[in-house]
This record gives sequence, C-alpha cells and structure tokens, in this order.
Amino acid sequence: MPTLYLIDGSAYIYRAFFALPPLSNSKGLQTNAVYGFTTMLLKVLRDHRPDYVAVVFDEKGPTHRHEAFKEYKAQRPPMPQGMSAQIPYIHRVVEALSLPVIRQAGYEADDLIGTLARKGEGEGLDVVIVTSDKDMFQLLTPKTRIYDPVKDKWFNEADSLVRFGVEPARVVEIMGLMGDTSDNIPGVKGIGEKTALKLISQFGTIDELLRRVEEVTPAKTKALLLAQGENARMSKQLATIEIDCPVEFVPARFQAKAPHTEALVSLLRELEFMTLAKAFQGDTPEPNRLGAEVIDIRDDAEAKQFLARPGAEPFLGVSCVLNDEPGVRADIRGCAFGWPDGAAAFVQGEARSWPRPLIDYLRDGSRRKVVQDLKPLLLALHRQGLDMPGPSFDTMVADYLLNPNRRAHTLEAIAMDVLSYQLGAGASDKPDEDPPSLFDVDARVIRRSGEAAAVTAKVAPLLRDRLRAQGSLSLFEDVEMPLVPVLVEIEQNGFLLNVEGLGALSRELERELEQMVGTIYRLAGGEFNIGSPKQLATVLFENLGLKPLRKTKTGFSTDEDTLTQLAGQHELPAHILNYRTLTKLKSTYVDALPQLVNPDSGRLHTSLNQTVAATGRLSSTDPNLQNIPVKGDYGLRIREAFIAPPGHQLLCADYSQVEPRILAHLSQDPRLLDVFEKGEDIHMATAMEIFNLPAGEVTREMRRAAKSVVFGIVYGISPFGLASNIGVTQAEAKHYIETFFEKFAAVRALMDRNIDDGKTKGYTTTILGRRRPIPELQSGDPSQRGVGERMAVNSPIQGSAADLIKVAMINVHRRLQDELPACKMILQVHDELIFEVPDGALEQAKQLVKGEMEATGAALKLSVPLKVDVGVGGNWRVAHP
Repeated sequence: MPTLYLIDGSAYIYRAFFALPPLSNSKGLQTNAVYGFTTMLLKVLRDHRPDYVAVVFDEKGPTHRHEAFKEYKAQRPPMPQGMSAQIPYIHRVVEALSLPVIRQAGYEADDLIGTLARKGEGEGLDVVIVTSDKDMFQLLTPKTRIYDPVKDKWFNEADSLVRFGVEPARVVEIMGLMGDTSDNIPGVKGIGEKTALKLISQFGTIDELLRRVEEVTPAKTKALLLAQGENARMSKQLATIEIDCPVEFVPARFQAKAPHTEALVSLLRELEFMTLAKAFQGDTPEPNRLGAEVIDIRDDAEAKQFLARPGAEPFLGVSCVLNDEPGVRADIRGCAFGWPDGAAAFVQGEARSWPRPLIDYLRDGSRRKVVQDLKPLLLALHRQGLDMPGPSFDTMVADYLLNPNRRAHTLEAIAMDVLSYQLGAGASDKPDEDPPSLFDVDARVIRRSGEAAAVTAKVAPLLRDRLRAQGSLSLFEDVEMPLVPVLVEIEQNGFLLNVEGLGALSRELERELEQMVGTIYRLAGGEFNIGSPKQLATVLFENLGLKPLRKTKTGFSTDEDTLTQLAGQHELPAHILNYRTLTKLKSTYVDALPQLVNPDSGRLHTSLNQTVAATGRLSSTDPNLQNIPVKGDYGLRIREAFIAPPGHQLLCADYSQVEPRILAHLSQDPRLLDVFEKGEDIHMATAMEIFNLPAGEVTREMRRAAKSVVFGIVYGISPFGLASNIGVTQAEAKHYIETFFEKFAAVRALMDRNIDDGKTKGYTTTILGRRRPIPELQSGDPSQRGVGERMAVNSPIQGSAADLIKVAMINVHRRLQDELPACKMILQVHDELIFEVPDGALEQAKQLVKGEMEATGAALKLSVPLKVDVGVGGNWRVAHP
C-alpha cells in the first residue's frame, strides 16, 4: 500500500538541539538543531521514499489543554535563544525539500498528526508516524506504525503491550494515572507505572476504576485515588491525542515531490553543510567545468603561449603533484597551472626540468600566484632548487581567517562555499579509459590538478573581497602571507638531536621502570597488567579496599585526579602515577624522537600549522616540538637532547608576561599599566594586592598563587579551578579573584565588555582584527554558554599574543636575512623563538633578536613596553631563559 509519513517536526528540533554539540557556521550562527533535523529528514526520505509526507510543527500560543489546566507544560523553560534562531532555517530546509508543512493555531503537533493519521487511513494509506514520543503509542493501529529514525526502530500495535502493558487504546488510561513530567501532567501523585498498569489491567479504564474505587487494594492506593480522582480524569484528557482537528487531508497536496535543488544547495552552503550540499549539487545543471581540458606543456613555446593568454591575469593558480614523502622530504612529480577563465596546463617532472618561461614566471616577484596550501609547495620547490617569491595568495589561509572555526579548510569546501562549484564532479572514479598520458602522472590526477589550479585562480579575488569586507585583508597580506616563507625556513632548518644521548636515557628509564614494576607488584600483593584500568581498579578497590571516588561507564575511575587523591591513603597510587609519567616520556619522546630524524639532514623537521587553532596560534606536528616537557628531571634531560652543532649556540628569546601585558593594553587598567611602565613583576604586584603585604613579606608560594590568579583571570578560570590549581579552598580562591577585580577594576569591565560584544556581534577580535566566532554564547546550555564566555574573555588576549609573535617572527627573519644570514630560526614555541647561531655572531644576534622582538610592541601600538628574556647555551635546557 502507498504510505503517508507524518514527521513530528517540533519534537525533532528539540532532540537535535540537545543531542548535538553547539555547531556553528563561520558567521557565528548556531546550526546544531538545523543539522540534526536536516540529516534526520534526509534519512527518512532517502531510506524509505514515502509516497505521501508532511512535516508537522507546533504553533505558538495556548491550546485547549492550557485552558483545561493552566499549569500544562508550565515547567518548561523558554526555548533557548540558540535554538529559536535556527527555527527559520529549519522551515527553509523543509520548504526547499518541497515538503508540506502542517501547523495550526490552538492545536499541538500531536493532535494534527493524530487527525492526519486517521484521515490517511481513511484514504487507504499505510501511515508511519516519525517520532520518538511515547505518547504517540495511543495512535498505533493495524495501519499506523511509529518509526524512530534516531534509534532506527519500528513500533506496531504489539509493541504497545511491551512498552505499556496494554493495547494502544488504553495507553491514555495508564498515562492518566502515572502522569507525564515532561508535559507537567500531574496524574495521581504516588502512583507509578507499575501500579497504573495493575489497576488498568484489573478495571479497564479510569472511569471504571473510580466507579469501583472501594474494591481497590491496598488501602493506601485507594486513598490516593479518592483524593486525586479528578486529577486522573483531567490527566487522561490532557494526554489524549485529538483525532478530529479541523485539518484537511487532500492526498495530492501531500504527495512527495522533488526538492527545489537550487534553493536547497544555496541554503546548505549558507549553513556551511558542505557535504550535504555536495550530495545535492550533482542534481543541479553542471556549471562550466573549470580546467575541463588540461593541455600539455612540453617546451618553451607551449609555456609562453599558455602564460600569454589574453585576459588571463591577475592570478595564476598553481597546483603541484607531490610524492608521498612528508614535509621537507616531499618531491614534485609534476605541476598544473590554471587561469580564472578555466584554462589549465600541466608540466611533467621535477621543477628543475620545467620549460624556462614557467620557471621565470614563478621566480618573478611582480607576478601573483595563488596556491591552496602554499607552504608544502614552497618546501618542495626549494628542495629542487627553485624559489617562488611573493606576492602569493594562499586560499587555505584566506579561508582560515574567514572561517576560523571550520575544521578543514579544503579546496572542496572553499569552491562550494564561494563558487557553488563541486570540485572533482567531472572526474571519473573508474579506471582511466583515456589514451595513455604523455606523462608518468595518471591522467585523472592531471585533470584534477588542472581543475584545482583553475579553481584557486578563480576563488582568490573573491576571497580577497571577503577579507576586505571583514576587515581582515591587512592581517592576511601583512602578517599571514609574509609568515609562510618564515615557516618554510624554520621547517627546512630543523633542530639537531642528540640521538645517542636519548638512547642512553632510554636504557636508564628501562631499568628504572623495571624496578618500579617490582615495587608496584609488591604493594599490590601480586602481578597484574599495570596498563589496564580495569585490573588496576580491582587491585585498588577490591584487593586493597580503597574507597572509589568516581564511577565511569566501564567501572570505577583510575584517572590521574583519582590516583592523586588516593595517594594520601596508600603508597600504590603514587607509584602508578610515576610509572605512567615515565612510561609516557619514554614512549612519546625518548624512543619516538630518534625514529623521526630525517636521514638526509640528521635533524628533526616539525611541521608548523598555520590554519588549525581558532585563536591564531601556530601548532606543531610530526613531531610536536611545542610540547617537549619542561618540568621534572627527565623532562629537562629530554630538552638537553636538543642541541646546537659544533661552533654554534642555541639562542632562546622568550616574551616575558606577554598575555598580562596585552591584558593591560586592552583594559587600560591604570594599576596594570603602572606596573609594566615601571618594569615591575606583575605576579609580585598581584601577590602584594591579594595578600595585602609589602614585597619583602611575599613568599615564593604566594607569588606562585598570584601567578595562577593572573593567568586564571586571563583564561576565565572559576574559583573551583583555581582552588584545584593552587591547593586552597574554593572560598579562598574566590576571595583571591574578587580581590584582583577590586584592585584592577578595569579588567572586570573589559571582560564584561568582551562577553557582551561577543553576544551582540557573534565574534571577538584581536588588536590586529582577527575574528573568532563564538556561537557557544547563544547556547541554551549553561555549561556551553560558560565555555563561550571563557572564550570571549580569552580569545582577544591569546589571539593578540599570537598576532604579536607572528609579526615578531617576520621582522626578525627579515633582519637576519639582511644582517646575519648564518643565524637560523629553528623553532617557535608559543611566546618563545629559538635560533641556531654561530659562536662569532652571538652578541650581535642577541641584540638584534631582543631589540626587534621588543620593538614589535610599537608596531602593534601597545600601551605598555614588551620585555624579552634571552638565554644562550649548547642545548635547549641550558638556553631556555
């Protein structure tokens, strides 16, 4: 039989909103409810292909249930702002999918669904109610079923007996007695589901039960029914779904239709649901394929002809095909070039063998080249003896500034977002049926590279316009793009590692761990798998009888916090913690780092990622050299393994208290400004204020606590978090924070202003205009909103610090190239720059680096001076200031 699907739209909006994290698009619009609702809807349509369908929503305003019982649903909080902002988009999704929408003032979605279900049955249709609401079980009949797409479960009449113990017609009798807390239906207080089932099984209905109430046992239940009988009758009425609402069912209106694809794709792109948009893009007429034909460039004449195409400027897209080697070891197999009009060409082989006109064009600093992810290309070109000076345009970096919360800044996402263009749609996934290529590179790879080159050339000016409109163009052109060649040089330089020293340390750790295992087994009373949380829990809580502190889904917790607290009760937890620490140091650093040394250079070459952290900070991977331990004896010995070669020293330059200085500038707090103008220690000054003591009486522990307060303020820490960090009570921690805000009142005003601005604008900005959308500020979940408030407080400070170090890197690099080319920048770690300097240039390098880094404050027009601490030594441990 043909089917009618009735979708409970209102219920699924709530379900999607609370089930998914607060996703958002780059403009700060929260999109979790839209995304969850849309995917649910598409699943139903795709998997079940209904003949007739409708999406039913609640309408604003009271219904007959509110008239009968004014407290009906009164306990429900107002719809969260983050949800209400998404409702219009959900309605637009439904409209674009060509789905009929049913809503009517004075009636709930449940009543409209009940009425349509019965009318659909009357038209000879099988009815499917798409919902997760148990109330709908009363509507089950031989021709009406329920489908829950989230659980992918079906329910029929027989399932009513399983769920409620009665047939569908008597579900409301059960609900009338037990009530429904979600709708504030009172029922009979004191009667639960089991008792309700027993009573209805015996008496059939509430009316019959109340008529024969004297037969009810035990006496307590009878007393409840005598006192609350009318509540039971009213609750049954409230729980009963109406099936005679004034809503028409005309089958032709409900017939499933094809979506309005163009409108749907446009809306999905606006919401930045790129994968969903891509799925529908194939249903739209194909635009002209960029790079549809990729010509072969084999000699100078063909290269000249391609580069001289009329009207081809201003951007030449470049898309190289690299081998599978990582980072600095990657080589070029060939390269595609594309113009914004779609013309594309491919040249085979290494860069050094390309026709001269192509090489000259890339080397020409007056020509604008555009690349998706420029850094790997520059590394590969340099490896083959070819440099490509700017100005260059990196579409990935541009998208990162425009959409910092986007997880992956792929060319596919950018093309869909900017051009409504599906990259790769013209390429076949089948084995290539073209004639053999003149080149070694597969013809499909050539086509895709040519298309990518043309797409980057076409999107670049559009991205540039968006950056200008957002106010980020200067940040892009003056900071992010000049930074790329600096990162290239850092990665090329690498960091020398004392492999033999780490080998000796590994053997030492192995011996110590063996001794620790013996001690652990002795304290545990026997051998067990130390790495197994389950076996460890058995030892701690069963064998040793320690009291568990927290339970997880898999058993009692044995995490670091738990073991730290248990260490006061028994020796074993402390030994386990130490064992875990040393095991991680050995596996993650001591044993792993030597395996990552480049055999060609004998050095570690990290990758510095420019488009990952939403704050603007750089990150380090493969290996992560920003996370090398700095505490503990073994951590410091690992740092000793990072060395300078003979005849050189490491020079480490670290900004001192840069985030508190930026806090002073942004807040313009007079006391903070005065501290830094006088060159005082902010942590000592804070300790003097919160402990009300002169400098001579402030202890090291007090200064450490004050430092935690300062950075806690910067990161929006709670009294609970601060108390945990410094080992005081929450009351003391709260007092410290309140005292800080009393003494530095403008800081509190700044934080309140940042939160208010973030809520109003949807984003925060740094000193240089870097934006960070914070949709969490609109969340209905207080914990998520708290996360958003902490981000709003911290992002302008941390982001400005990220901008500052990037500007410093560019300026120092430029001066070193001009004045001390033998001095190499080899790593950036947060606020620290590390250099490898020849012995004879050490003093000049110290003055240059320190002076240029401190002068960066003037470039950002900071209200306070910057201070840079400089250290020198043969290894990183010694050199770190």
